[in-house]
Amino acid sequence: MLELICWILFIAVAIPLSLFVVECVCSLFYRAPNVTPIEESDTPEARCVILIPAHNEELVIESTLESLKPELGDYDEILVVADNCNDTTADLVRASGCQVSERQDAENRGKGFALAHGLEQLKSNPPEVVIIVDADCEAIPGTIQRLKAAAIQYQRPVQSRYLLQSPDGATIKTKVSEFAVLIKNRIRTKGLSFLGAPIPLLGSGMAFLWQDITSIPLASGEIVEDMKLGIELAGQGKGALYDDQPAILSELPVTQAALEKQRERWEHGHMGMIQKFAGPLLKATAKSKSKSLLLFFLDLIIPPLSLLLMFTVVVFLFFAVMNIFANLSLVLSLVVLLVVAVMSCIFFSWLLAGRQILSPNELLHLPLYVLSKFGVYRGFVEKKQTTWNRTDRE
Repeated sequence: MLELICWILFIAVAIPLSLFVVECVCSLFYRAPNVTPIEESDTPEARCVILIPAHNEELVIESTLESLKPELGDYDEILVVADNCNDTTADLVRASGCQVSERQDAENRGKGFALAHGLEQLKSNPPEVVIIVDADCEAIPGTIQRLKAAAIQYQRPVQSRYLLQSPDGATIKTKVSEFAVLIKNRIRTKGLSFLGAPIPLLGSGMAFLWQDITSIPLASGEIVEDMKLGIELAGQGKGALYDDQPAILSELPVTQAALEKQRERWEHGHMGMIQKFAGPLLKATAKSKSKSLLLFFLDLIIPPLSLLLMFTVVVFLFFAVMNIFANLSLVLSLVVLLVVAVMSCIFFSWLLAGRQILSPNELLHLPLYVLSKFGVYRGFVEKKQTTWNRTDRE
């Protein structure tokens, strides 16, 4: 009986660990989709609106708009939703020549409410494409027009590459966080895309056809509203396409307290989405018998990188102890193989894409970074974060 229980437990833990490995390996074979430039397409006059939710973003909104304005085509616009602002964000947007809509609602705060408000403002003259960009981001040249063209060409949501970068003089902990985001947002996403599955939405650099973005209620206080939106669209058969060529960049918080607050929000939100949507998404997968939706579901249940590493070590130690009481040499060997595979994927991800982020000596701090996250996960069990909080920019 003990041996049977251990085998069942092994299968349960092997699935997310194995998919993590498969995604990392498959990322090597990813190719960006072929996208016909909008001026050469059948819809050169298609209109696009860049929708930017902003809450007290006077420190960054001007630089964000300056990176986006050169990206606008003849029919494109920028709309900033100044959501519950008590600073000069709205004035700065107006001074830049862009549209702004101010919203005040102290009870209903958060990105989801701001986005819903922005879409309501566009309802009387809806664009073909809505591209969501956060207020603290920079677009590399060509990003907006490629996202617009891809959404129209493929008739589905499109997610650009979205990476967070460490500020000058960043601590090792901040750099490790940047590396973790690289694995989640780019490497694993490329692998999942290669496998033909819809990919999770990442929060910024997301393009939607008007009929798609308005088919899902956005006015909620979810702390990872982008993940919720991606799950619900995938359940409708409108899962997002990943395009690694366009890129949106942002900067991690400067202070350690702000960084930890941001990571807590993301990771509590991620685990909360697993709790809330894993069951319904599994039912939808079984009903549709879709292999791509199954892969999307399996990707959803892969925990954040730090928790995944904790999980991997605990699983190994558990089976090593159980091997004392039962003959589990085969399952223990398979666990060891999985542990080596996961660690190898992280190492080769660093070797191929992370060396400009972490030096070899800094990479050795990864175990300490993982251990430092224990409080975040304990907080999820004891009192998880459920309300949206703005990331401090200073």
